[in-house]
Amino acid sequence: MSDGKRYNLFILISTFARNIVEVFSSVILYEMGYNVKDILLFYVILYGFGIIVNIISIYLGKVIKQKNILIISSLIYGYAFYYLYSMDINLTNLVIYSILLSIGSYTYHSMRHYFALRVLPCDNKKEIGSILICSYIAIIISSYLGGYITSNLGMEFTLGIVIVVSLISVIPIFKLNIKGNNEKIVFDYHGIKKTKMVFFIFEQFKVIFLSIQPLFIYIYAKSSMEYIGVFNALLGVSSVIFVYFISRKVNLKKFFFFGNLLFCLVLIFKININSSLILLVIAFFEGLLTKMYEIVSCTNIYSKDYRDINSYLILVEFIFCLVRSLICLIFYLFISDIKLMLYICVMGIFISGFVRYKYNR
Repeated sequence: MSDGKRYNLFILISTFARNIVEVFSSVILYEMGYNVKDILLFYVILYGFGIIVNIISIYLGKVIKQKNILIISSLIYGYAFYYLYSMDINLTNLVIYSILLSIGSYTYHSMRHYFALRVLPCDNKKEIGSILICSYIAIIISSYLGGYITSNLGMEFTLGIVIVVSLISVIPIFKLNIKGNNEKIVFDYHGIKKTKMVFFIFEQFKVIFLSIQPLFIYIYAKSSMEYIGVFNALLGVSSVIFVYFISRKVNLKKFFFFGNLLFCLVLIFKININSSLILLVIAFFEGLLTKMYEIVSCTNIYSKDYRDINSYLILVEFIFCLVRSLICLIFYLFISDIKLMLYICVMGIFISGFVRYKYNR
């Protein structure tokens, strides 16, 4: 088996494990009794602390190896949800849970990007498509199973699955043929286009939109985790269709601006729909356009215009986490209406289309 296939297998299994519960985080907190403001505070801390976690993970990876960090990440990730399951409802526990989940999540994210940059020729659209297809297949399965298991079999059973499968997912990573873990972190960012960095900033509005979306669906459409699971599964189905049948035949960079405009219109339409049935129809079209966006985003991240992988990852993850944390902080301080938050996110997504258009010129 090639290293590319081993990495894709890792993505498939780990994405499945982590999406069983993570996609429902905001809804679980809401059901427990936390309000929208509290949940925004959770995201502020989750992303803000992620800055520290990413930097430490990248430096620590040079000492104890990146593969071992993934094992630690899986254990802490599982413990974070165990803490959520057992904690009393107060802000102190919410902060502790946010920090634990940040450690479990961002040790994984930084290492996932590290191995992608080391193993895959990710400037190749076909390779990026393979990564995304593995992710979406995992999301299709985990979205429905996560909603069903959490609702019917309890959190303890769910957590056992998350921890065991997360640890299994690391096995393909240990079989990668990667040499050289002694690179110096040089912090030389010459050659990285400024428009690429600006796109990173506005791209985070899409991430926040998708983070808040399950809570929006739960409050305004249907208060059911199983329904949210079905919604995300439909997103995954349309995503696989798009990546496999469309993305490899269309120049996405050329049509990204217009596709992004259509994406924003679909999102605005969804914000104004309360029918659970119509939302499922929208989910299919949203999945097509979301993945168009993510393919361009992955191409942007993995384009090889850097000298050192570690310093590049520190910069990229710093931008990701800082911007996400600031967006959520602004929402926490000044906005309490979820629909208004989503409208602002759509505006940020729309602006990213202009930035990418300039980047391609």
